[in-house]
Amino acid sequence: MKREFGYLVALILVSLVSVGLATWTIYESIPKVHNYGKIRVIGVQVYADAGLTQILDHIDWGVLDPGENRSQPAWIKNIGNDAQKLVMWTEAWEPVNASDWIFLSWDYGGAWIPVNASIPVVFTLSVDSNIENITSFRFEIWVKGAH
Repeated sequence: MKREFGYLVALILVSLVSVGLATWTIYESIPKVHNYGKIRVIGVQVYADAGLTQILDHIDWGVLDPGENRSQPAWIKNIGNDAQKLVMWTEAWEPVNASDWIFLSWDYGGAWIPVNASIPVVFTLSVDSNIENITSFRFEIWVKGAH
């Protein structure tokens, strides 16, 4: 009985290790998504730090898994002549269909920004969990001050 129990324990351990390796192999085969986003501006400047000393002209989002979100804080300064609200959009996606699976949002609440003032925002990139046939992409992020 003791010997049969030992075989049963060994069989269970081998099964668990096999399942663990299969799970690891499946996870490693999930495609990762590489990205680079260039920031373009009109009437504002985007910075990487609250002290407004490092211009943020691109975001390297790194490698993302399907279903993953990644955030990037930024500070936007009104360099125009009047108080402004902000508008943000994306364009120049490569490949073009990447925008069907990948989305950029931000937490800007619509407040007016006085001349020479800045506000913090957070850009968030989201990759659809069902993304297909895209392993790298590029796009432009436009931020514009509007009256």
